[in-house]
Amino acid sequence: MSRKKVLLTGATGFLGSHLLRSMIDHDKYDVVVLKRSFSNLFRIQDLLTGRVVVYDSDRKELDAVFQENRFDCIVHTATNYGRAGTPTSAILDSNLIFPIKILELAIKHGTGCFINTDSYFNKEHLSYTHLLDYSLSKKSFNTWLKYFSKKIKVANIMLEHIYGEQDGPDKFVESMIQNIAVQKVKTVNLTYGNQKRDFIYVGDAVEAYMKVMENVSNINFSYKTYELGTGKSIEIKEFVGLIKDLSRSNTNLNFGAIPYRPDEIMDSKGDISELENLGWHPRFSPREGLCNILKKYGIKDL
Repeated sequence: MSRKKVLLTGATGFLGSHLLRSMIDHDKYDVVVLKRSFSNLFRIQDLLTGRVVVYDSDRKELDAVFQENRFDCIVHTATNYGRAGTPTSAILDSNLIFPIKILELAIKHGTGCFINTDSYFNKEHLSYTHLLDYSLSKKSFNTWLKYFSKKIKVANIMLEHIYGEQDGPDKFVESMIQNIAVQKVKTVNLTYGNQKRDFIYVGDAVEAYMKVMENVSNINFSYKTYELGTGKSIEIKEFVGLIKDLSRSNTNLNFGAIPYRPDEIMDSKGDISELENLGWHPRFSPREGLCNILKKYGIKDL
């Protein structure tokens, strides 16, 4: 089987770093990483060997990257959530302008497919003002993806609530693990916790991406959305309680201390039928996924 050359954006981030590790482990891909010169490499430092080519997008002309490499596929995971007062223009530059530039170059240089990372925030029937700039930028890019799919095959992976090892400290699951299981703070204030989320462990998510990569060139479509979750949703209250139980923490979970947002998403779960048609199925329950993370923090006897 011939090796495929893949351009990966967002490799220094949570999902992207796990994807990079998996691509290397599979040994079917030659990976080119596109990052910024000031990106923190702590997640992938051990992977930056001769098998991975790295370009700094703020120092290297993007067209030169495509001239030096013929890519079979682009996997786009880079994103800007717009936290901590990030200007809207910066969010648009990261989530809209930058990937459109890549799309234009991919078409110009004959790249076969573009695999995009989307969010459950952007389902058509949902409206969510939390991280609104992020959500609007991603929705806008999705409109452009459909336009560009006339010239390049597009697989849009719509992620449910992903969690796993080495996630950012500002992400919900990681912050709960830190507060409840690691630091074991006295009290954590929460909403009532009746919102239901489809929590997908990163190991399962990565396997889904790999399955799409393996099959995308063999399927006849121009644009297709793959919803990525477990297909089941559970209440946040149950999920957070599981963290407490598994870590045997005495932290008081103060449910109801924080009001729901006015347009809170009360239930979201992925329709994973398209991924199941490719032969992918989730393997990790919330308990199993959380146990994997807690073991990394030295919490044993799970």
